[in-house]
Amino acid sequence: MPEFAPPVDHLDAVLAWLAAEPADDPVVDLTELRKHLDLPASQDIVGTQRLQALDLLRVRALDICSRFRPRLLTAALPLGRSLHLAAADLVEALLVLSEHYRVLLGELQRRWLWSRQQEMAVLSAQGLQMVGEAAMLSAMAGASAPFGLWQKAHALWRASGQMRDGGGVEATPVCLYYLRLLAIAVSQPESLTARELQWLFDFLESIALDGELSTSPIQPEAASYWIDLAQDSPPIAIARKAPGQGSDILFFGPLALNRQVSARVAWLEEKILEAEVVGLDTDGELLDPESSGLPEGLAPLEALALLRRLRDRWATPALRSQPRRRHQYRVQVGAGIKAVWDLLRGTAGEPSEWMVYNESPGGYAILSVGGVDCSLSAGMVLALRREPTQGWTVCVVRWIRSDNPDQVELGLQVISQGCAAVSVGFRGADSQSMSPALMLPPLSAVRPHFAIVAHAGTYASRRFILIHEDKHLYVAQCRVLGLDMQTASIELFQYEVDPYPI
Repeated sequence: MPEFAPPVDHLDAVLAWLAAEPADDPVVDLTELRKHLDLPASQDIVGTQRLQALDLLRVRALDICSRFRPRLLTAALPLGRSLHLAAADLVEALLVLSEHYRVLLGELQRRWLWSRQQEMAVLSAQGLQMVGEAAMLSAMAGASAPFGLWQKAHALWRASGQMRDGGGVEATPVCLYYLRLLAIAVSQPESLTARELQWLFDFLESIALDGELSTSPIQPEAASYWIDLAQDSPPIAIARKAPGQGSDILFFGPLALNRQVSARVAWLEEKILEAEVVGLDTDGELLDPESSGLPEGLAPLEALALLRRLRDRWATPALRSQPRRRHQYRVQVGAGIKAVWDLLRGTAGEPSEWMVYNESPGGYAILSVGGVDCSLSAGMVLALRREPTQGWTVCVVRWIRSDNPDQVELGLQVISQGCAAVSVGFRGADSQSMSPALMLPPLSAVRPHFAIVAHAGTYASRRFILIHEDKHLYVAQCRVLGLDMQTASIELFQYEVDPYPI
C-alpha cells in the first residue's frame, strides 16, 4: 500500500510542489507523489480544488511514467528488486488516481448532474488514461494486470456515457483510451517484449478508434470478444467461452484494426524490398513517422515481424488445441541461443534448474526454483532436458510472467526434439564473422526440411555457409527455403544444401 502522509493542512504547499520542476530521478518524484495521493479525497478542500489537485497529480504521474518507462525498455526480465518495486509503486499510484476519478464520477451521477455529461466524459478519459498507463507498465515489467484494474476501467467507461444505443463509439479521448486498452489485452501482451509493447502502445494511438464496440454480437464471432462490465476481467474470446447475458455485456471486434495492420504490412514489405534492391540501409529513414505513419522504437524488420504477429492474433484468437497435464518435476535449462550452443559444445558451465508445473504435447509451463541467473524475454530460444543423458528439447518462450523479482514463469512452445550447434554466415551480411545457431531436424507434418534457428537479424540473403564441427568438420553452402518464425529475438528458417553452389 502507498505510504500516505498525514492529511494535508495547506493545499498551497502541495500545489507548490506540483508546480515546481520535477526531480531528475523519476523514482524520487514517485516517492513524493505517493505522499500526496490522498489529497483529492480530503474533506478539507472544495470541489473545484479537488479537480485542480487531481488534474495536477495526473499530469505529474504522466511525467513520471514518461521518464520511468525507458528504464523498462532497457531492462531484462526478471527485473532487479529495486526496479521491480518502483514499477509496482508507480502502477499502484496510477490506480489510486484512477479510483479518485471513479469516485468523483460516482458523486456526479448520484447528484443527477447529467447536464455535465461532457465534463464526465473528460473525467472518464483522464481516469482511463491512468488505467492504461498502469496496464502498460505492468506488462512491460512482466507482471500480470493488478487486481481491480479491469473493474476500474469498465466503471470509468460506463460512467462516460459514450456508448451509443445499439453500438458504436465517437472519436473522443475516452473512447480512444478504452479501445486501446482492449486492443492491448487481445494482443497477448505477455508474449511481447517491453520495446514491442511500447511501440504497440504508441501505434494504437492512431488506429484504436477503428476497433468495434457494440452491445450486440459482432461478426464474425470467431474473431470477436465479449466483456462483462461488472467483472474484473479483460475481453474474452467468444471462440473460447460463450458470452454472458444481461445489460453489462459488451462486444469488441479488432478486425477493423487488422485491416489497418494489413495495409501497413504491405507498405513495409514494399519499402523494404525497394531498399534492398537499391542497396539502401533499411534502418535509416524508412520508418520516419511523418512518411510511414508508424511510431519510432523498432527497426523496419522488427516492426514488420510484430505487425504480422498482430495481424494473426487479431484475426484468430488463440485457442488451446492440446490438453494440459499438471506435473511437478525438475528440468535442466539453457536460455538463449548462445547458452544452448555452448552447452551442446561442452564449453558452458552447469545448466540452471527449473520446475515444470504443466505440459502438453506442444509445450511446457515452467517455474524458476533456484533463482534466475540469465536475461529472459518473450520470443527467445530455450532448451530443456529432464536428465543429463537425454537430448535437448528446443522451445520458444511464448509468454513470460514475473509478479515478483524472485520468481519467473515461462510458457514454452516446442519447436524441435533435438538440435546441433552450428555456425552460419550469410552473403551480404553486415558482419563477416560466423554466427552461432542451432540446426533442427525435420519435424513430421510441420517442417519437412532441416531448419536453422539464429539470432534476429542473422538472415540477410537466401544463401549462407553452414559449418558443423563434430567428430568431422562439415561445411556446406545452403539456400533458405522460407522464414517459418520471426520474433524480436530469433529467426527460424528451413533450408536445403544449395544444388548450385557458387
